[in-house]
Amino acid sequence: MAYGSAPSCLVSNSNTIRWMVQDTLQSSRLEVNLMEDMRGHLHGICKLRLSNGSRLILKINPSPNTVLLRHERCFLESEAIILSFLKKSSLPIPRILRYDPRSTHIGSPFLLSTHVPGTSYADALPDLSISECRDIELQLRNLRSTISRHMSPKFGPAAVVASNKGFATWREAFKSMLESIMMDAEDMTINLPYHAIREAASSVAKELHDVKEARLVVPGLGRPQNVLLDRRSNDVVGLLDFGQAIWGDTAFAESELRCDRKGLLLVPHLLAGPSLS
Repeated sequence: MAYGSAPSCLVSNSNTIRWMVQDTLQSSRLEVNLMEDMRGHLHGICKLRLSNGSRLILKINPSPNTVLLRHERCFLESEAIILSFLKKSSLPIPRILRYDPRSTHIGSPFLLSTHVPGTSYADALPDLSISECRDIELQLRNLRSTISRHMSPKFGPAAVVASNKGFATWREAFKSMLESIMMDAEDMTINLPYHAIREAASSVAKELHDVKEARLVVPGLGRPQNVLLDRRSNDVVGLLDFGQAIWGDTAFAESELRCDRKGLLLVPHLLAGPSLS
């Protein structure tokens, strides 16, 4: 997990943001009437309300003084890649309006997308019955299954595969991601049993090599804060945060540790990264 202050979308000139939105929508009639910073996120996230009542979401890269883990550095790019890839699907996801990786418009790489209305599953949880929660979890399992039907010829994080640097096997991709996390921990002088972890990874090499299909999985997609509900029906109406998308083993889509095979034992450590506490 990164530390440091999340950037404010409004640090950039608000008039520049207004111009960028009008240029994106190709309309001089639609204007940004309200800008609201959404705090508590790794990226700067700003909710924009337009003059016709509709809303957009502006997400910008973390500020340069924010310390990031290696895999976090490409979250915005990965999200743009996957949302674009899934744009013709029936999944309840935001639609990209503009992605600028070169900071040419507002001084920072950004992603402008549609706003998905709904109530956060995390906010609704205290008022939900066990039966209602089970129904929502079933919907999420079905949505994860739909996402995992998409396949790639290469393994690895979405941004890596998109740059033609993917891996031929899941074993290679897993090893690369694990080493990335280990290097982050070493950089921060965190005391971990590095040799034992590498030995554990080697001991499940066969299980990792047995994964032959690179399927689309999004760790964390089913976390309550990344799920939006229609509170009248408790239907899942929105899925957020595709930055961690990986082409690989569907075990990475599991929200909890289920040791059905040895290859899963390292998954939580890889996804969480080293602790900074």
